[in-house]
Amino acid sequence: MKKSQFVLSATLLGTVLSVIVGIVTFNETQFQLIAQMREDVRQLEDKLSAELARYSELPAVLATDPRLVALLADSAPKQQVVEINRLLVRWASRLEADTVYLLNRQGTTMAASNWQSQASFVGQNYAYRPYYQQAIKGGKGAYYALGSRSGKRGYYFSYPVRDSNQQGLLGVLVIKVDLSIIEQVWKYQTFDYLLTDPQGVIFYSSNPDWVYQTLTTLPTPQKQSIQRSRRYGDTPLIPLSQFQHPRQLGDNAVISLGLDASARQPMLMTTHTISQADWQLYGLTPISTLYPYVFQAVILFITFYFLVTVIVLAWWQRLAAQRQLARLNQNLERKVARRTQSLQASNLQLRDTLHQYERTQQVLKQTQSELVQAAKMATLGEMSAGINHEINQPLAAMRTYTENSQRLLAKARYQDVEANLAKTLGLIQMISDIVARFKIFAKKSQTRTGTLDVVPLLHAAVSLTKSRWLRQGITVQLPSHSSPLYVIADAILLEQVLVNLLTNAIDAVSSTPDPCIRFETQHDASRLELRVIDNGKGMDSETLAQVFTPFFTTKETGLGLGLTISKRILESLHGQLIANTNPTGGTIMIIRLPVPTKESE
Repeated sequence: MKKSQFVLSATLLGTVLSVIVGIVTFNETQFQLIAQMREDVRQLEDKLSAELARYSELPAVLATDPRLVALLADSAPKQQVVEINRLLVRWASRLEADTVYLLNRQGTTMAASNWQSQASFVGQNYAYRPYYQQAIKGGKGAYYALGSRSGKRGYYFSYPVRDSNQQGLLGVLVIKVDLSIIEQVWKYQTFDYLLTDPQGVIFYSSNPDWVYQTLTTLPTPQKQSIQRSRRYGDTPLIPLSQFQHPRQLGDNAVISLGLDASARQPMLMTTHTISQADWQLYGLTPISTLYPYVFQAVILFITFYFLVTVIVLAWWQRLAAQRQLARLNQNLERKVARRTQSLQASNLQLRDTLHQYERTQQVLKQTQSELVQAAKMATLGEMSAGINHEINQPLAAMRTYTENSQRLLAKARYQDVEANLAKTLGLIQMISDIVARFKIFAKKSQTRTGTLDVVPLLHAAVSLTKSRWLRQGITVQLPSHSSPLYVIADAILLEQVLVNLLTNAIDAVSSTPDPCIRFETQHDASRLELRVIDNGKGMDSETLAQVFTPFFTTKETGLGLGLTISKRILESLHGQLIANTNPTGGTIMIIRLPVPTKESE
């Protein structure tokens, strides 16, 4: 494919994908905005319902006041009318109500909290108001309307005032509430709203031009009835949409609204019913608010698509260049191959030499492993007499306890027999422990380096050689450590080194009066130093120079490999073995091993 064809195809594909991205973004953003509007509308409905519920029961409580009953029954002195007006003023202030007023049975206002204002309700007749008509029949009244004198919107709660016997109706107590809470709540939102009565008349809106208009077209008789009731003053009740009835709105997500039918603006809409007052609350936002989101999404996609296209085009060109370069390399390789046949033969010979070297290394490693094992077996051979002594003693004791148990059994002294059997079991466990120690020591080791505690290994080495140093009266002093001494090593190999050094020290002090072998430790942040110190005759400088030489020995018997193998074992564990002369007499063998650090852990 040519570059021009690739660019044309990518452009066509990008155009189609951009349209799809725009449609998807439009639908998703519309869904999210409607969901947000529904939540905000629901919250506003909760607050309005709570506000209405707050005042709904107050008229029934206040209507029982005997001062009101006295005024309506014409039993109160004329001078007390002023006191009742002041009482209503205090009630209105405490209840945060717009107006509290009292109507007589004919619907005329007898007292009001606004009695001193120019728009006073005193003397005005409101018998035509539905809230009066509902209450004078003996029930609660509730009604929303525009004040005929004040011109202020409000919600009216009413309740009948009965005589002292609670039999006859004397009048009606009315509380008018200003629903400015709607404006206080909605001023923090980014959406428009409408609040309509059951006929679809808008009496609250975030758009002042829509107030006292209708959401749908009202039938002429219904429109004339509303205008005659002066519920919303002399407003013309212009429809804002093409729908004929609020039920036709249904769940429409998009509606066109406007005072002028030719310039109505498409808007997203959601609705919620305020059941307590039989109102409908609508949330609205212009559909044009979706366009910036769609534009932003399309721009981001086009930018991303352009970058991807550039990358693909660059990759395609690079691939073509690689194919061309590969052809050149093939030609070059054929030329080089013809000139390097001798070099290939040399490489094959060198590879064979390396393979032979690796096989030799493997043989050497195997030989070294077998030599280490042979040294272990030789050490065990030297300790065989001690092993025999350690096992014979408990065996002899076991025989004595067994013969004694037979005699006790014949005398029916079963408790003593049980005690002898318990001692015999202890001796059997002792023999088992002795055999286990030598069995572990004789085990062929495959190097497994890790963090381990030196203290148990010291005790194990001392235990393995115990029969020899006890028989020769040698004192062995171990360091008194309450805490572990950790190093990085292989447990079996390190134990072999300790046994070798301890065996050599036993041989060195065998002819020394008051023979003594002691262990000392010293450590810092990077290594542990373990010293094996004896008080034997020591070594001269010539012996010290050759002490680690294979097959060099000062003993009458022995292979001369113990120290050599021990040194190589420690070096394989990244440690050291050093021989020094003790200034007070004897030899000091120093083991140095790395200790674990945070990095090694």
